[in-house]
Amino acid sequence: MDCQTLKKNMKLNKDKRIGKVLFIVEGGNTEPYILHKVFTKIFDYELNAILRDKPFKRYNSKINLESQIFVVNAEESNIIHIKKDNDFLNNLFEVLITEYKFDIENSAIYYLFDRDPKSNTDAHFISGLLTQLTHSRDSNEGYSRQGLLLLSYPSVESFTASNFIDDLFNLSLKIPIKIGDDLKSYLHKENSTAQRINDTTILHAAYEMLAGLIKMDINEFDVDNFKETNIKIFGFQEKHFAENEVYRLLSLLTIALIDLGLIEESK
Repeated sequence: MDCQTLKKNMKLNKDKRIGKVLFIVEGGNTEPYILHKVFTKIFDYELNAILRDKPFKRYNSKINLESQIFVVNAEESNIIHIKKDNDFLNNLFEVLITEYKFDIENSAIYYLFDRDPKSNTDAHFISGLLTQLTHSRDSNEGYSRQGLLLLSYPSVESFTASNFIDDLFNLSLKIPIKIGDDLKSYLHKENSTAQRINDTTILHAAYEMLAGLIKMDINEFDVDNFKETNIKIFGFQEKHFAENEVYRLLSLLTIALIDLGLIEESK
């Protein structure tokens, strides 16, 4: 997919049947709320949440077997807990299949995690995951299941910020944003919160993500095999952090929306 072309010509596809979609997320509050805002308030899908220490919750209940979304927490917030032989995830998949009739084998799976310098600190482990978790629907070589790892630098709040802030990629060069709490405070001060996300801002978020990719000299990407792009982004960000102690602000959540066909090139 050509970044420049898509950046100039984008639209939402609200009539898309997206099949079975599973998001495995790090946090129990921010990520589920953002996904709830996007998928139920903008795209009008049903969303089911299984979160730590919270009862099962269904939002926007609709009988639509063609489009089902689940959001679940990994065992712990640290990314190391999504390693391939993790019993928690294996048991979770069994529960989804048996109790919720969720067809794992035919679903798109996304792992949504932060590249947080204070919690997810094992760069070697993360780099390895990026070479394995490269397909949302197809089996991954060396991994027991399908799934695409989408990182946010430094945190998922970068997605919220990308809905409202122009030239987001360069924001951390202007003000000190090292961790998610720094960005959360800035967004609160600017009144740029997830509650305000809407149809128009979602396209702004896509524009900002694509602009960031282009600034990293990534002019095209393949959503069916995101390995090369993920590795390039990670290498750029790690080098920048080593030299400047901050990441350039970027969220790859929008890649899931493109992969699902919810954001597409307008003809």
